[in-house]
Formats: sequence, structure tokens, C-alpha cells
Amino acid sequence: MSIEYLVDKYSNLIYRICFDMLNSSPDAQDMSQEVFLNFYLHKDKYLNLPENDIKNILCKIALNRCKDFLKSKSYKLKLLTNDNEIDLEKYEENNDILEEIIKQDEKNYIQKIINELKEPYRSILLLYYIDNYTLDEISFKINISKPTLKVQIYRAKKILKDKIENGGDLS
Repeated sequence: MSIEYLVDKYSNLIYRICFDMLNSSPDAQDMSQEVFLNFYLHKDKYLNLPENDIKNILCKIALNRCKDFLKSKSYKLKLLTNDNEIDLEKYEENNDILEEIIKQDEKNYIQKIINELKEPYRSILLLYYIDNYTLDEISFKINISKPTLKVQIYRAKKILKDKIENGGDLS
């Protein structure tokens, strides 16, 4: 029995197993290739077995590789950032996943508190900090002078700081 035969016969099965576990077509395709590569690297152990046993081994390899992938730092980072273009090796060398999760939680908490602010403070802070508009852009967008905008941002930041220090309980 050849590797080509096994790939032709079981590639759809292995892909379905990987897709069911990973819920991502690109990840499932990559994982399917890794399964057959892993099998190929250890083919001497398996090729003398009956075909049904080989099929079971391929399925078991797929399940184990998917489980390992779901536990990996790169997968957790991918979930966290929703950005597949990040250079994971450079990121992992210079950063800690736990720190990144904490930063994301803090950002979500601050955005939640900003959303609880009254107008005009809420919209100004959202434009300034979340959408990264400049003072000139915000001033033009909401039609107020730049000095007035600066005062409102100062007041909004003070209210935000007070809310954060008091656990978000201020009105």
C-alpha cells in the first residue's frame, strides 16, 4: 500500500475531522497536510498493518494534532488578534500571550466604561481613543472649536479616570 493511495483515499476524511475540530478551512487544510506528513515520517511502523488499522491511525493522528494545535500559543494569539498576518515567531520571542490577553481585557473594560459616559464625552473619547481621529478631524466632524474640544476631552478623561478608580460606579 502506497502513501499516494492513502492520501487519495483518506484525505477527505482527515480534512473533515480537522475541520470539525478547528472550524477553519485553511487551518484544516494545513493540519491535514501535517497529518499525512507525520504519517509519512513514520511510515515504516505502519505500512505493514491492515488498511483499516492505518485508517484508524490516520484519524488518531489528526485528532491529536488538532488538539495540540488548539492548545498552542499561535492559535490562542490568532483568536486574540483575529489577524492571520502577524509574524508569530517574532511576536512570541518578544511578548507574552498572557500580557496580551490582559491588555485586551483592559481595552474592552475601558471601552465599556466609555460607552457608559454621557454625551458629548462618550462620542469624543470614542473618536479620539478608539477610532484614532486627530483633534482637527474631530473638531471638524462634530463642528466645535478645537479649544472647546480640548476642554471636553480633558473633562471626559477626568470622568473616565474617576469611573475606573471607583470600579465604574459613577454616573
